[in-house]
Amino acid sequence: MKGRFFGVCLVLLVLAVPSLLSAQVFSNTFGFQMEDIRSVILDDFEDNELNWQVDASRFKADDFPQVKPQVEGSPIALQSKFTEGEYNYVLGVRAAFTRKGYNRLWIYPEEEIVIPGNAKKIDLWVWGANYYYNLEAHVRDYRGIVHTVPFGSLHFMGWKNLSVAIPRHIPQYIRYLPMEQPLTLVRLVIWTEPVERVDDYFIYFDQLKVLTDVYRTRFDGDVLADQTFDIWSE
Repeated sequence: MKGRFFGVCLVLLVLAVPSLLSAQVFSNTFGFQMEDIRSVILDDFEDNELNWQVDASRFKADDFPQVKPQVEGSPIALQSKFTEGEYNYVLGVRAAFTRKGYNRLWIYPEEEIVIPGNAKKIDLWVWGANYYYNLEAHVRDYRGIVHTVPFGSLHFMGWKNLSVAIPRHIPQYIRYLPMEQPLTLVRLVIWTEPVERVDDYFIYFDQLKVLTDVYRTRFDGDVLADQTFDIWSE
């Protein structure tokens, strides 16, 4: 009896396979699930072309915060991937406040960084000094609305790779052409927890990158969609 039941199930499975494959082909051909996921480096901090700057909230100490580009001391994980002498630099930031509380430290490029494609995740190497501070990224959508995406706690020692998923509710597309409405990275923000000391603080960053879907549906006239803003801004 068990053998007969197994045989019937096997026959049904064989008959179903062509239908499943056809459904998969149909989905790939006519659906909207095609993706081309790439890892894109926004800044490796080997130079200071983006002109990173810092500022802080009202209780910042005199002469703080400070930013120092091209500091030597990248993570071992990155050093092993490149030849000697490459990718050795990181971005350093130093801050101090006159009182405890929810102090804020802003690290931002001179101009907002355009994130290509449909961003899925932001990834960053961070050197932590074991403070109970927190890190978040601020991204701006096409409407001008700034969204907060939290990396989490900086309570660790040395280099750590942090990443945060971009929430799906943050819009990156519209149904009109041009459909793609990329996000921009506005700034990185560190905020201090009230229980933690704030008299002197160091932090370093390396290899800021995104995981993004750069797939684009092709159609007759897509070149005009690419050039529309350039054409009418002249």
